[in-house]
Amino acid sequence: MGFLMCSAILGVGSWVRQPRTASALLHGGIASSQGSVSLVPKLLQLTIPDSKSPLKVAGAQQTRQKEHIFQGTVEKIDANSRMFTVRGENVPGWMAAMTMNYRIDNADKLTVRVGDRISAKVYDGDFSTLYDVRLVAGKTAEANDLPPVNYICATPGEENVLEDKPGKCPQSGMPLVPIRIVTVYSCLKFQSFIQQNPGICPVDKSELVPITAALYFTCTGESTIHQLEPGTCADGSVRIKGYERRPHGDHNPRHGGQFFMADDNWHHLEGTLVPANIFRVYFYNDMTQPLAVGGFSARVAEGEQNGTNGEAPIALKPGRTKDGNALEVSVPGAALPTSFTLWVKFKSDDKELVFNFTFADYSKEPVPSTAPAQAGERAPKGPVLSTRNAPQAAQGGTSVMVDSVLYPTIVSNAIRPEEPLPPTTAGLLTELANRAQLVKALLDEGNFGGLWYPTLRAKDVAVALEENHVSDIAEAQHPKMASAVKRLTLAAWQIDAAGDLGNKERLLPLYRDFASAIADIESAYGTQ
Repeated sequence: MGFLMCSAILGVGSWVRQPRTASALLHGGIASSQGSVSLVPKLLQLTIPDSKSPLKVAGAQQTRQKEHIFQGTVEKIDANSRMFTVRGENVPGWMAAMTMNYRIDNADKLTVRVGDRISAKVYDGDFSTLYDVRLVAGKTAEANDLPPVNYICATPGEENVLEDKPGKCPQSGMPLVPIRIVTVYSCLKFQSFIQQNPGICPVDKSELVPITAALYFTCTGESTIHQLEPGTCADGSVRIKGYERRPHGDHNPRHGGQFFMADDNWHHLEGTLVPANIFRVYFYNDMTQPLAVGGFSARVAEGEQNGTNGEAPIALKPGRTKDGNALEVSVPGAALPTSFTLWVKFKSDDKELVFNFTFADYSKEPVPSTAPAQAGERAPKGPVLSTRNAPQAAQGGTSVMVDSVLYPTIVSNAIRPEEPLPPTTAGLLTELANRAQLVKALLDEGNFGGLWYPTLRAKDVAVALEENHVSDIAEAQHPKMASAVKRLTLAAWQIDAAGDLGNKERLLPLYRDFASAIADIESAYGTQ
């Protein structure tokens, strides 16, 4: 059986951050054309393994985990670290197509160049190492290699189904429809404009944002033609690429606010705070189209979770927006920085959904870009953190100081490649401590959308310690280390998913698990 879009296996090894997906529909990610960096978009929803089930993060080959055949194209080679950057193809049941960094177990025996296609063995639970790597003779990568074919449901209510092979929709029984999923770029406020590469919107000159779309091939003047393969048209001309937006393919805030998804996977909302202390919430559907607020009700209180400032919640009223998709209320006593708890009902008999918003400053509407993005830059799904790159934050955003290193919160939708993990035990432990402090700072700040970045980086650090430096601790500490890495990995996944929902109450116990696992790792290495 294939997989639902809401299920995923998230890589636990060191990676170059490309569309954050394994076996799920991407939203807001970027496929790397350079092979040197890519950013992984968020999953719509993670299916978390049962807490009692084993979660193996390393050494899958030794424990006889299920074996899979991996194929991909080498995009970069680091001979010193024995690491390959590989644009991997879809491996059903293991990982979807994405670009990652892999360790090569037989690197000394290989003669491989950038552009070569390789095959390897991979194992369940091990997403960082390629075993028994071999060159696929006579085949090299082409710049226009097509993404794999997946299968979706076209029937209403089943849009989130994504399978890796033909079949039928689980509810309607209708045949699955083949599709190719890619990351492309669109104007933020003019959805009809889509192009393959980053750039500037020709309408309002704003920077294009990443979206996920379906790729097809068509003919000029014949819009009914939607083919999965390139080819020729009836007049002999070559088919041209076309793109079609996908549900959950665009989670970019429209008004400089904080963008969250409701747990029904359909309603989306963006909270903003504008001068005169107007708290305004915009509502969208799963295509990020404005959603009329008729029948919606909401109330808000200043403070986190249940409102901690002693004021009773106040009701929001429809705002005077062009699309009629906003509720708003004046909060005259609020002083920056501030936070709000929002309770929302989409129907009168619905349960109330809770969202937490934190504002260090007033929300700012996107403005036209002054210059095109530089080569090599990639855009994440929302504000994230870029390490040791303070000058790039000059466009705006808050900053967090950790161990004398400035970690700016980027609001320009562009970050630089993440630095490689330190090669030494001491360096990794320092990096782990920095990431732990950064996660806490972001949680305290209310930047829930940025939590995924340092939590998953911390997970990578922990895996690197266990894989490459476990011999630095006593053998009696090995079980403690393995348990801590498993718990840290699971907590990182859960924080990654919960951050999208914007509910701090859900995040706090996950953070406690995360912090406890890091403390155990540091203890195993004798670090206080």
